[in-house]
Amino acid sequence: MSSSQILPNRDHPILIPELLALTLSFLDEKSTTKTVTVCRQWAGIALDATWRSVTDFRRILGLLGPFTVQTHYGRGNYATHTYRFKRPLRSTDWKRFDRYAHRIRSLTYDDKSRRVVDATVWDEIISSCPREHLLPNLQSLSWYSSTAERQVCLLHFLHPGVKQLSMNVFPNDDSDKTTLSYLSQVHARAPRLTHLEIGTECSISEVQEEVLTLLSGFPCLSQLTVPLYCLTSILMSRLSTLRHLSSIHFSKPVERRTGHPSDVAHWAPPLADGAFPTLHQLSLSAHLSHALDFINSRFAPRHLTKLYVNVIAIDNPFVVRQFFTALVAQHPQLQDLYVDFIVGPDAPIVYPPPPLHSRPGIETIRPLLSSPSLTSFGFRWDYQLNLTQADVEEIASSWPRLESLLLNCQPIPEVSGPILTMNALLPFARHCPRIEQLGLYLNGHMMPRRAPSSLPPVRFTSLRTLSVGASSITSVDSTALFLSQLLPPGCKIESGVRWPDAFGLALDKIGIMDERRVKMTEWWVGWNDVAKVLPLATEARMEERARIAVLEKEIERMKLERR
Repeated sequence: MSSSQILPNRDHPILIPELLALTLSFLDEKSTTKTVTVCRQWAGIALDATWRSVTDFRRILGLLGPFTVQTHYGRGNYATHTYRFKRPLRSTDWKRFDRYAHRIRSLTYDDKSRRVVDATVWDEIISSCPREHLLPNLQSLSWYSSTAERQVCLLHFLHPGVKQLSMNVFPNDDSDKTTLSYLSQVHARAPRLTHLEIGTECSISEVQEEVLTLLSGFPCLSQLTVPLYCLTSILMSRLSTLRHLSSIHFSKPVERRTGHPSDVAHWAPPLADGAFPTLHQLSLSAHLSHALDFINSRFAPRHLTKLYVNVIAIDNPFVVRQFFTALVAQHPQLQDLYVDFIVGPDAPIVYPPPPLHSRPGIETIRPLLSSPSLTSFGFRWDYQLNLTQADVEEIASSWPRLESLLLNCQPIPEVSGPILTMNALLPFARHCPRIEQLGLYLNGHMMPRRAPSSLPPVRFTSLRTLSVGASSITSVDSTALFLSQLLPPGCKIESGVRWPDAFGLALDKIGIMDERRVKMTEWWVGWNDVAKVLPLATEARMEERARIAVLEKEIERMKLERR
């Protein structure tokens, strides 16, 4: 049988390059590799999809030539694998490499995986490469090395076409200024860089000069990603002069490679006229009172649409309310706001818990309810908020355009338990038709007293994720039956606290050693069981509603016939 009898004609959708590329993008790497051998029409597109993004550097070495692996065992019996070529590279090796090199758009290298490329490999590549740029069409490079010597190797892949760069920064050796010289080469080789992500294994105060040098050489920079405690006053002042900078983000997850809070303890960036002319998205770490001064300063950015504030210490509700009030006044176009206090081993936590009346409540949040553009709000604090069912009703009814709301669903557990019951979900189902993500701290021991059939006919229409965090739960069946009335099909239940080990160390530090620790694990298991049962309960509920709807139509038809 000929290939023309097997394959569709050239006008068939499966042979249209754009549609085929889109289809292959949904396959995993192994499946995409197999499609290369399907037919000649598929081969080029399949190879592009296979080699577009390389996350394992061994694939690059395998293209160039045969290599060996030497394993060394260090402290803690951890194995480190070092890669070397078996022989010198030949012209035939480079011809084979050229077939794939121009297809690579994104490259990631991280020797944290304990896979290290030997220095002789770089010497061999540079000495034998027949062209100027190793990967001529590379656009995105992520290069994280554990030593300054290996970090320099990213220079072999930089060229003017690289627009996105992720890299580690190491302290400069004062004896020879090698680091500053290497950073100037980064500028020269990638002058049109638009996206930069910086990582560091030390405090930002140790590499601040290097970071300032790095930032000064990218006039087209539009997006910057940094560790959590990286944006010191001096760095913010330098960033304010970048004419095209539109976004400043924190590395994810924000709890890793953070630096030290002391570097932003006294945060007051000196700004001048024209600061941050194009900044729309901003992440910062500071005391909330310092962030308030920044928002109210004369030269602060005035076009923010997204703001994430990592609070390095809990402040009183009056300051929080002032901050929210200033945001509404200075940034009426703000769409996303997250105020975040991370409960961790080094976090300054007050114990015993303050009384409810001295915690953030509806009076604290109320200024935001009048914001004309805010559709996403997150607030994470130390202990549960002072919110009642009436307060939740006010929030939901005042925020009909709400799309995401996370109200401190992972607080430090208290003996008294959560204030809000499962009924707190009903106002958002009733008043917020667009809401896709909702997080509340709920008392799952207190289920609504009314029977399910007598509950108001209300249901979420757009909700995709319900975050319950450290909420309590007693009965999996009762909870699943109640939620099956409210949640749409496919809605996920998220439970537990973020980074539980760090959360546990924080509880150890303040002396919480009682049954609350055990209960948190039991509640997490209970909510996971609800997540497993809920899809079946929701499906059964929808089938029941469909049958009732058919019966109601039939009754109406019979009534009309009698008339």
